[in-house]
Amino acid sequence: MSEEVSRGALNPVRVEWIAAAFGLLTGITMVYVPYEFGTSIFRLIYPHIRLLGTVFMAGSATMLVALLYPTWPAWVGWIGRTLFLGALAVYWWGVTVLAGGITGALVYPLMVTALIAEALPRWHTRGFFSEFLLTTALAFGGFIVMDPILLGPSFYDVYQPVARLMGVLFLVGGGLLAVGQVRREAKLSRLAVGFLAALFGQMGLVAGWRGSWTGLVLYSVITLGCGFLLFRRQWETSTVGWRLFRGVALASVLPILAVGGLASVVAQRAIERELRDKARQAVAAEVAWLEQTASMARFVLRTQTRDPLLQSVLTRGDKPALRSRLTLLRSQPGPFDAAWVLDDTGQSVLSTEAGGVVGDFSHRDYFQEGRREDQVYLSRPFLNVRKTPMVVFASPVKLEEGRQVLLVAGMSLVRMSREPTLASLNYHVEIFDRRNGELLRETNRGDMLSRAPILSIVDDSILSLAEGFTEAVDPGGGRLLVAHAPVQDTPWTVAVTAPLRQAFAPVTRLSALVVFIALTAGAVALLLSRWVGRDVAQRLTALRDGFAVLGTRTLDRGVPAQGDDELAELAAGFNEMAARIERTQKELREAITSRDQFLSMASHELRTPLTPLKATIELMLRQSQPPQGVSPEKQRSTLERLRRQVDRLTRLIGDMLDVSRMQSGRFSLRRATMDLSALAREVVDRIEHARSERTAPIRLELPEQPLLGQWDDQRLDQLLTNLVENAVRYSPPDKPIHVRLRPEGDGVLMEVEDQGIGVPSENLSNLFEPFFRAQNAAEHHAGGLGLGLAICREIVERHEGTIRAASAGPGQGTRFSVLLPRGEPDAS
Repeated sequence: MSEEVSRGALNPVRVEWIAAAFGLLTGITMVYVPYEFGTSIFRLIYPHIRLLGTVFMAGSATMLVALLYPTWPAWVGWIGRTLFLGALAVYWWGVTVLAGGITGALVYPLMVTALIAEALPRWHTRGFFSEFLLTTALAFGGFIVMDPILLGPSFYDVYQPVARLMGVLFLVGGGLLAVGQVRREAKLSRLAVGFLAALFGQMGLVAGWRGSWTGLVLYSVITLGCGFLLFRRQWETSTVGWRLFRGVALASVLPILAVGGLASVVAQRAIERELRDKARQAVAAEVAWLEQTASMARFVLRTQTRDPLLQSVLTRGDKPALRSRLTLLRSQPGPFDAAWVLDDTGQSVLSTEAGGVVGDFSHRDYFQEGRREDQVYLSRPFLNVRKTPMVVFASPVKLEEGRQVLLVAGMSLVRMSREPTLASLNYHVEIFDRRNGELLRETNRGDMLSRAPILSIVDDSILSLAEGFTEAVDPGGGRLLVAHAPVQDTPWTVAVTAPLRQAFAPVTRLSALVVFIALTAGAVALLLSRWVGRDVAQRLTALRDGFAVLGTRTLDRGVPAQGDDELAELAAGFNEMAARIERTQKELREAITSRDQFLSMASHELRTPLTPLKATIELMLRQSQPPQGVSPEKQRSTLERLRRQVDRLTRLIGDMLDVSRMQSGRFSLRRATMDLSALAREVVDRIEHARSERTAPIRLELPEQPLLGQWDDQRLDQLLTNLVENAVRYSPPDKPIHVRLRPEGDGVLMEVEDQGIGVPSENLSNLFEPFFRAQNAAEHHAGGLGLGLAICREIVERHEGTIRAASAGPGQGTRFSVLLPRGEPDAS
């Protein structure tokens, strides 16, 4: 790629950032204003909208944490993606697929595909947002051109005149981006991204205008992602400024949103309880009034039909007296507005002046159903001949010779509608007849005898149940709380509906205020963190440059100490430390040079005369002739002591050389296949012959099979010799020493146990330190510099094994245990 194309290429934006922003904003909306998802397309997810929003918020917040802290374990990001993808799958299926909108049905699977691809190890450092944008634009354009209705109900009504043109524009934008990416033409790619940003931006505006919250969030974050593709600079994520920025971002925004969401939920629950209580009170008041009215009507009518005086008047056919009784029935304080009498054929016998006219009423349901004995029948609502909506109560009156007539009393629904209601002015009260769904009373428009509006949004099987609550969506998409209850001993039902948008308006304002405060606080905190971080980063950079020269031989360049805060004190302290280090380094270099020269010269000078001296003594031992006056035994004993002293001096010099090699890193192994059992026999046999003064044996316990492994035979000889010599040195001559070797798992366990002076418990932890000797060892007057066990530990650890010492205390003996792995077989 040329330099020009590299400078103008699109930024590598990850879809995970876009998905996290979308999930966080969508979750906030679902938790803060859940009733805004009350339209019909959300009917499947609305009962669980808060839970879904919480999962969205939790998953997106975890994804953001994983993005801001990439060094955290990978499972943190996968937990966030799992929660986000689970919530998105429910939303995608329940809202977009079943609603038939192709835009959402396409964009969410594409987002999921890109999100999963970015999480795979192969593409973990890549950003697929440009590919996601390209695929989405081409898919949108193709489907919209093919069938504009696939835009979905939220967009088609708006874009219907220019829908296909919009599809063509998406195809053009996607095509330009594809050509720019394939040819690596940065200007063309940036032009296409800007063009698509305008298209998705105006879709976001339309979604917001139509009240589609998720559409607004989705297309807004896609537009924001286009802006990042064009203008975002590469962030340096290893600086103190960035760490401060991300810490402030999480600490300032997420807790406020979480607490605000919890407060919003609590407030919404409180308002819901209050709303339900008020709706229940309104329903109870309406039901009580209707029950009282109906009960009074039945009582009055039943009393009249059983009155002997009325029966006598009807038997005699005394119409003046009957008219007086009917007028009294209509005019007395009570529910009736009209009264009349029908004979057994349905013909009007007499009516009050305000009642119906003379005629045949046998077709009325109250005539057909009201002639049963001992009942008061409540009719369906109807228009009388004067076009007045009313209901009537009818009850039979028994006369002589088995005859009966029907006493009818009517209630005007107009007068009923004028009765005051206890429900709030924001509530809508409907009273309807369950038999035919006709309205008796309706507080908003005053309709009567039409079908009750509540039945078009709530199933009548729900309203026919006992008192309860349900939520519904009105034709305009608003969410309603519906309280309903039947009126006892009547076919009437009272339904009170409360719009949730108006009820939750205070919580909406509070939620918006919380979100605004969170975003404002986050923005201010981020700006301050950038300012503080830049200042801190500059001063720390100066300190870093100062530390960089600590390893060199020149420390004359100081760090500028600006201000009077902790960083300035740190810079001043650093300058002082650098000066001391400069002096100390010079002294250490001189000391190390002198030490190395001394050790090298001393070791070689001491070793040079010892080698021929030892050889001469051994030759003399083999060829010795007893001189005159000196017995051969005495001469041989003297030479033996001389050889032991030479061996001791040789061992001390060897230990010093080994310690020098250990400290300089030149202590190495030469591994080869060997039999540890044979080496143990050789070491024990050599020490027994060298220690002729011992009366107790050194007991060697070996397995029947050889103990083969990849070890350095010279170093293991040194290890075993040191341990056995140590046991011999600190044990009485008449106490036996046990040397045991046996297989242990994949290795070999070696134990050397004596019954000597033991080790105090407080000295066990330091026993393998260089130049350390236990207290009772020094009192025992045994020689040594305290290097043998330190060399033993180095040999064992170089073989990747472990060494331990155990003792019950002074005088209780000591046991050294060495566990050596067998090592890998020799490749040659």
